[in-house]
Amino acid sequence: MNDEDNKVRLTDDQIRQFICNGVLVLDSQIAPATHERIFEKIERNNDHEFNMGNNVLPRIPELQTVLDSPVVSGALASVLGDEYVLHPHRFMHASQPLAPEERELDLSGSENGPVMGQRSSGSSYWHQDSQSPLSRARYHVPRLAMILYFPQDTPVARGPTRVIPGTHLQARLEESNYEHALVPDQVKAGTCLLIAFDIGHAGLTNMTDMSRYMFKFVFMRTRNPSKPTWIGGKDTWQTPRDRKGPYDHKSAWRYIWDWMRAASEPAAPIEFGEVPTKISLFNAYDQGHRLAAIYDVAAVGESVIPQLVTSLLQHAGRNREFSLQYRKDEQGRFVPDGDPNERRWNEGAYVLQDEAYCLGAMGPIAVDTLITLTKHEDAWICINAAFALGEIGEAASKAIPALTALLDHERHQVVRAALDAIACIGCNVDVALPAIDRILTKENHAWKRVITRGWTGQDQVRFNALCVLLNSDLTLTQLEPLLLHCLEDDNGYIPALALELLTRPLGSSTNADCLSRRGLAATIDFLKCHRFDDTLSADRRVF
Repeated sequence: MNDEDNKVRLTDDQIRQFICNGVLVLDSQIAPATHERIFEKIERNNDHEFNMGNNVLPRIPELQTVLDSPVVSGALASVLGDEYVLHPHRFMHASQPLAPEERELDLSGSENGPVMGQRSSGSSYWHQDSQSPLSRARYHVPRLAMILYFPQDTPVARGPTRVIPGTHLQARLEESNYEHALVPDQVKAGTCLLIAFDIGHAGLTNMTDMSRYMFKFVFMRTRNPSKPTWIGGKDTWQTPRDRKGPYDHKSAWRYIWDWMRAASEPAAPIEFGEVPTKISLFNAYDQGHRLAAIYDVAAVGESVIPQLVTSLLQHAGRNREFSLQYRKDEQGRFVPDGDPNERRWNEGAYVLQDEAYCLGAMGPIAVDTLITLTKHEDAWICINAAFALGEIGEAASKAIPALTALLDHERHQVVRAALDAIACIGCNVDVALPAIDRILTKENHAWKRVITRGWTGQDQVRFNALCVLLNSDLTLTQLEPLLLHCLEDDNGYIPALALELLTRPLGSSTNADCLSRRGLAATIDFLKCHRFDDTLSADRRVF
């Protein structure tokens, strides 16, 4: 069924499956010739050039046809809302054929790290993706999602991407998860996997004579739900019959369903006397019990807030705003030194204390307590309080001044968390605009040390600041001079998000104001300078 804008929206059953499993298989329904053309361009690139990285769309513009297809755009709008945006990070993963003499493997599909062919660019180890390039929080509600697109037929022998349904809500993967792997038997050209950002996934050995390619695209929500954006959303939560994965997370699934449809049905609370036992399960290794405990306790209401605060403050004074150190194990995997289950900052993606998820799920009744916690002397407590306020959304708008005060914090980690919280709240943002302007226009030399992948703390602070503007209730008239300044930033992610804002009003119902003539000219000049032309690529040289 198509809606008025030709998007094929998901159904209640598909949304429920996505909430439970974290994966939906989509047929993009694009003409086969388009996939063939894309495949040909990839082969040319691989034979004569180098990995396209974030430049996959200008290098292969036919990919945009896939992303704009009614099926794919409709699914993304259903999960992330109509004003979702494409993240600047995107990547082409190649699984190259294993040498013929090495193809005697008998794989079930659940293996962790089976051998990959030389020059493969994907990992066959089970993992949850890091943010790119530096970390942001792992959310339970769908603020991000990914599309994995296969331009060629991919039978299981050719090594399709594997996922572990249900693991997108976990703080970490466990070996016991691997046996629940979903390995597609036959992926036809044009198939897209819509997956939750944090789902456990991995590549698989290619035992054919042909390369296997897969494109990864990341998408971001920019508006909190105000109504269901799929077909349905009127009924209360029902667990789908074909639920997959290792755990039954009913209380969490119900919360996510209600959040996505901007409606709620009171959950049956546990007895007050059960609360201490439930809180003792917070931050535990057992992913099933800890997740149920978060939402069971949240349903009790205001009376448990003091216990939650006491539990959260136990984590103060432990320097958890600093990352664990990682080392390579005997198999070449990066593993943390120290307790891998400990909640703390890291520069992949960080998991908050379960107390913070619980306080966020409680909604407006927790706002005043969380505002107080943003003033705590411990940076990790501030980060957790900011996150929880962001999860409450627009009902936490009165917390914007307290979060704005955190933008002056000496640690970029705290500033990044505060910016993400302001973005998730999405309103009353004009209070924070002077501080955001300063972040985007003034250098902070204390944050300019390279952390990883060439990125500094200042780079990520500025990226998060642009996310605030994308999600905000500010008008283009207020933002135009700042956004034009951002086009000059050396970090390509910053101009990319600025362009989203500068061009959004051209087709947006939420921003009626348009670029000034000067702003339009500056935007077009930027795009003219950055356009891509492959006329002189290796196999098409003209002399």
